[in-house]
Amino acid sequence: MTAIILLALGLGGLAAGILVGRYYVPDDRALKRTARHARSYVKTINLLLARERDAAVAELVAVVAENVDDVEPYFALGALFRNRGEWERAIRVHQAIELRSRDNRKQCLRARYQLGLDFRAAGMPRRATRAMEDCLSDDPKLIGALRALSGLYEEQGRFAEAASTWKRIAKLEGTGDSQREHHLLCAAAQRAIENADLDSAKRFLRDAERIDDDSAHLLVASAELAAAKANWQGASARLRQALSVRPELVAYLAGPLQAAELELHAEASDDTRKQEATRGVVAALSEVQEHTGAQPLLALASAEMQVDLDDGQAREQVETLVRENPKLLAARVASARLALRSGDSDRIQSELDALVGSEGLLASALVSSWACSQCDYRSSYFFWRCERCRNWGSVVRDTAASPTLVPQEPRERRAEERGLLPSGDALPVPRLESGLSMHALQKAESRPSALGRAGQWLSSALGRTPSESSKSEQDLD
Repeated sequence: MTAIILLALGLGGLAAGILVGRYYVPDDRALKRTARHARSYVKTINLLLARERDAAVAELVAVVAENVDDVEPYFALGALFRNRGEWERAIRVHQAIELRSRDNRKQCLRARYQLGLDFRAAGMPRRATRAMEDCLSDDPKLIGALRALSGLYEEQGRFAEAASTWKRIAKLEGTGDSQREHHLLCAAAQRAIENADLDSAKRFLRDAERIDDDSAHLLVASAELAAAKANWQGASARLRQALSVRPELVAYLAGPLQAAELELHAEASDDTRKQEATRGVVAALSEVQEHTGAQPLLALASAEMQVDLDDGQAREQVETLVRENPKLLAARVASARLALRSGDSDRIQSELDALVGSEGLLASALVSSWACSQCDYRSSYFFWRCERCRNWGSVVRDTAASPTLVPQEPRERRAEERGLLPSGDALPVPRLESGLSMHALQKAESRPSALGRAGQWLSSALGRTPSESSKSEQDLD
């Protein structure tokens, strides 16, 4: 009797094992969801590499809709929205993350930083500045916020604050003083001179001189300070030094130098005053050429000054320049001006053909006269800082004929595409279960449980093949 009971219990347990193994489905939904999210991340990266951003956004939206607790896809969506120019959506996303992350300081700081980048891209510099300053109040060593804040200060003309911020960056990175800080200090001094704050200007120039005591920007700013103090001798000397350092800036510096020379001869009559000022500028240009060697732009500026003193000598100098530098547009223009001054119709016609004829320089020359040596941005106005690439001191005179180009607009803040995502933004790493690869996750979705494997073994032991067993499972599903 006991044997029969044990046999019945054994058969019952066996039958229960077969049923559980065949019909029991373990709750692996979280594992499958993680696998789907991982595949979505990989697909999103591929779509971004293919520049199909709409599809990438749709893929991330699907991930967010399935799991609203994970903030990483929200950060990725915000970065994509900003990169596509949908700044309002990016701002809403990052504001929502900041509100829900009040208890998570690190996550809240990250959301506020991204929000500052959104404001900057959307053309709201004041709100962006406030957001970056809030980030630095929480974390003074956040390099990304310091760099963004320095750029924002520059764009708002707050050069002193930008220089101070850049100094903090250099200290954190251990790079020491930089030319960028030097130019910012010089620009701060020029702004202080405009506001009649000469003491602050002097202090800024002293700090800039510690970094580089022989830059053209420093010398020009020092000349402006000397002129503000009515020290015309010092202003003239500083401008001559600037010409020696950067002779190619003669078209920009000749005017201030002549103004300083005029003030030095203020007691003379008007005609005498103008002639003496012109002689002083010509002498200064000759001294610079002796120091730097032959410079076509210096010779041209000297010839233009000579017109008021000796028209014949000026004409000879310009003709020599045109022969030696046939592609020098400024020399050709000066020659045309002298032709107009002479009134010789044949000469005027010849100069016009050389300028605007089918083979003339102006047939393909740019209208602008100043260019950035780093990014080729061009402008008709002189600038110390390039509006496009933001490099300081890269300005050169655009003198030679060059192919016609579409005028380049100044770079919008973060609007120019530099890659798939803005600097500092990237898709977050998909969070997989520790120790499981993508292959293992895919295999885990179809792998039977231990009881299922036991049921399959019993089915095969009873004479059913594994293929029949799997077919019957498929029919049940």
